[in-house]
Amino acid sequence: MMPLGKSGMTIVEHVYHRLSLCGNIDKVVFAIPVGDTNDALAALLAEKDIPCFRGSEENVLERFYSCVKAYDPEIVVRATCDNPFVDWMQVQREIESLPGHDYVSSAGAPLGTSVEVFYAKGLYQAYDNASSDIEREHVTPYLYLHLELFKTMKVPYHLDLSSDYRLTVDTDLDYEVARRIYDDLYHGSPIPNSEVYEYLDEHTEVRTLNAGVIQKEQELIAKR
Repeated sequence: MMPLGKSGMTIVEHVYHRLSLCGNIDKVVFAIPVGDTNDALAALLAEKDIPCFRGSEENVLERFYSCVKAYDPEIVVRATCDNPFVDWMQVQREIESLPGHDYVSSAGAPLGTSVEVFYAKGLYQAYDNASSDIEREHVTPYLYLHLELFKTMKVPYHLDLSSDYRLTVDTDLDYEVARRIYDDLYHGSPIPNSEVYEYLDEHTEVRTLNAGVIQKEQELIAKR
């Protein structure tokens, strides 16, 4: 719910608008936990007329399963709402690469820019069979860890990058990087990722602000 850019729009709104630019996505729904701590987020989404589904906080797999059952899509694109630089062009490439596979992610995409794409039927299988805490907490490990059951693919990132970039928002330093980028580049429409990388290459003092942040292994699983 933190603001980014002079418009005052929140991170979740920027995520929503960026994903909405992907032509193969019919609906963007925020699957958020029940409980008092998330009521303000639910109220914000309702105010902005953004679809919201509420479910279990601890069993995220169950939350996603229930959300997918409610909306009944054939294909699910899983993004996380702390990624205000999710790359809609890469999302499109992942969706287009799904036929012939069960699960698709990205290779070489900066942390915070890609998504996971899979068929809803695979999520149903995961819900029926997942047994470990990691599988229940992070939704998709059952799909990409059981290669005897599912065919997976990593789609190469669509841009050649000259540096490593950390573009998720987990810490205060991450937020400061995002804030500076949006203050300088956001002019009312989603910022293309190519412009973000050019900006960071030119402003190393911004790019290196969060370079020392260590991503926990379980968080890396959640952000695949």
